[in-house]
Amino acid sequence: MNEPRVGLVLAGLCLAVMTASAHAVAQPAPGGNPFRGRQVFDQKGCIRCHSVWGHGGSLGPDMAVAVAGKTWDELVGGFWNHTPRMIDELKARGYPWPTLDPEEMADTLSYLHYLRIFDEPGSPARGADAYSRLQCGSCHTLGGRGREAGLPLDRFGVYPTPAALAQAMWNAGPRMQQEQLRRGGLVVRFTGREMADLQAYIRSEGRRTGRDVGLQAPPDPDRGALVYRSKQCGVCHETDRGGAPEIFRLALSRTVPETTGQLWNHSYAMSTTMAERGVQFPRFAGSELSDLVAYLYFRGYVGQQGDAKRGAAVFSGKGCAGCHMAGGTAPDLALVLKQTDRAGLASAMWNHAPSMHRMMSAQGIVWPKFESGEMRDLGAYLQETVKTPGTVIAPEKAAQPR
Repeated sequence: MNEPRVGLVLAGLCLAVMTASAHAVAQPAPGGNPFRGRQVFDQKGCIRCHSVWGHGGSLGPDMAVAVAGKTWDELVGGFWNHTPRMIDELKARGYPWPTLDPEEMADTLSYLHYLRIFDEPGSPARGADAYSRLQCGSCHTLGGRGREAGLPLDRFGVYPTPAALAQAMWNAGPRMQQEQLRRGGLVVRFTGREMADLQAYIRSEGRRTGRDVGLQAPPDPDRGALVYRSKQCGVCHETDRGGAPEIFRLALSRTVPETTGQLWNHSYAMSTTMAERGVQFPRFAGSELSDLVAYLYFRGYVGQQGDAKRGAAVFSGKGCAGCHMAGGTAPDLALVLKQTDRAGLASAMWNHAPSMHRMMSAQGIVWPKFESGEMRDLGAYLQETVKTPGTVIAPEKAAQPR
């Protein structure tokens, strides 16, 4: 078990719980509170079979790894695909099936997704290599060594995460990058987890009074949404203008240190393009950059709207229509969605799974599994039938590439 990593995660979650209690932070759609979700994960016994970064059971996959880079719909689909094995394993061990109401389902999924915001601490040894490769000492001092062309880096040593360092680098980016070019070098670029490793090296080598840790408020995606709008990020990143990358999926598939490194890598081209257009380069204050990254992360989690026609093909092809229509032997899924939301639908599917598994096993029917994008499309189909009851949606004849 990696105790330092687990301790950092639990400490971060405890700090976030206290902060959320004091400030009543709302969660973005599709809902869910990750701090309540951690309690649900423990109370429902999930930790007996699943670990979180090596802490917990070993029967099932480590959830911090299994959920990486997945949207809400992909998480729900992944749960569903593994349900038969979970049902059989729990039954063999005499454990009851853990039912989840809609709020508990949303909280649990939110918690599993939120795990990726907390990354393992960086490596001071790898950070030393990054510090040398990036030639940080040619402009900055650290521990009394280096040149004083830029501000000393020691002040960032109080923080366990690279959030403050990344924000300061972003704000000074255009000036730093022009200086790098003036000296005949290339604009430095981060790879992998170098931002976290660099922070670990600064923390180990920097001069500071005492060894106190500077705790920062947990990133708030709601505040991040305000930052996204106020900085007008969507002008380029949600249109074809300027060829800006699709940052929501990028953030979803990376840890926070990796995302901040990618933002730095993107900043030079971004500042050049903005200067050509006469647009002011955005600067961040307080926790704005961390909040923005949290918003990007959670918006990617919400995912894109599915396709109702492909969803109709899923509903028919998986055999759902045989039972889950009005007058069928199983609940009408469209009616379930009409009475609740997609967290309620996911909850109903989860709670209904054991009886469905018994029935399908008795009849020799293969458990339907969802491929990438199919759960999202199924949801779009059911939502369309709710909006326009009685409307027949023709399924697509062939699956579209994703």
